[in-house]
Amino acid sequence: MGIRLIKKIMSIFLRWANDYNAEWLRSKHHFPASVSFYHASFDGTVIIGENTYINDYSRVDSGENSKVTIGGNCAIGRFVHITSKTHHLTQPTTDTDRNVMKTTEADVKIGDCVWIGDKVTILPGVTVGDYAIVAAHCVVNKNVQPFEIVGGIPMKHIRFNTEHEKFDSRNNNRV
Repeated sequence: MGIRLIKKIMSIFLRWANDYNAEWLRSKHHFPASVSFYHASFDGTVIIGENTYINDYSRVDSGENSKVTIGGNCAIGRFVHITSKTHHLTQPTTDTDRNVMKTTEADVKIGDCVWIGDKVTILPGVTVGDYAIVAAHCVVNKNVQPFEIVGGIPMKHIRFNTEHEKFDSRNNNRV
């Protein structure tokens, strides 16, 4: 009986701590109230549109001179990493002579109504078009077109989502 009570109390405290952290992150980054996330981390300039959710243990970060923009109504899976910065090839690590690591930065833009599967990595400089789908475990190293479905390491085109009710096939104008 004692262990159960301790577990229940700890669960309540953890939920309060997560709620406090979520509200702190929401106010720090000016996220809309409709954005939901749980155990996610954000660093730098991150802009998120209405009704987007980011699942457990995902990370979104930017550099000092870049930003990450995520559109509205997006679904982002667990353990996703979206970054607009990376190590610079001329000095990828620190050493005894250099204690500050050089970075390369480029904005990342994710459109509206994008579905990103679990464990996806989106690299600096990438734009993901509206209504795109990124399959789980994909490493996105180049732009994704609207309605495109991509997957793999490195990312490869799978097909266009022509079943989507808003697909316009670039000429049909069914939107």
